[in-house]
Amino acid sequence: MNRLSSNYTLMLKLFIPIFWIVFFGAFVVASYITNPIEAPQIANDTFQLQSTIFVIIGIVFFAFTFFRLKRVDSDDNSIYISNYFKTYKYPTDTIENITIYNHLVLKAAHLKFKGKSSFGTKIIFIPYMLNLKEFVEKNGVTLIWYGKDN
Repeated sequence: MNRLSSNYTLMLKLFIPIFWIVFFGAFVVASYITNPIEAPQIANDTFQLQSTIFVIIGIVFFAFTFFRLKRVDSDDNSIYISNYFKTYKYPTDTIENITIYNHLVLKAAHLKFKGKSSFGTKIIFIPYMLNLKEFVEKNGVTLIWYGKDN
């Protein structure tokens, strides 16, 4: 079994968003239950509204970025895709292509299926490039690069 997604996937998908939501969510709850006489800076309406909007924007950001990441593994003729709760197995011939996008800090890979899978027609993962290049060469999957080629 070869891991095609990075070890950072677990941290980015679960640990960072959950820690952020719990920390700032508790901060917002505290601003609503604090006595305005004891802490007038935190318990005023403007601060409560701004902090609530900040948390909602953060949750939406995580929903459209980190929560979409999947863990991807492969063996000789299958690929395993997991959201850390369920894992699905697909034959490698169902993969249409893999597209790599270079972002400022890390790369994102979009694995596109020829048909529909349990996670849709496209999944997103953070690639572990050494194993991914070996997988692509071995199985004849098309690899497309956007941005600086590494």
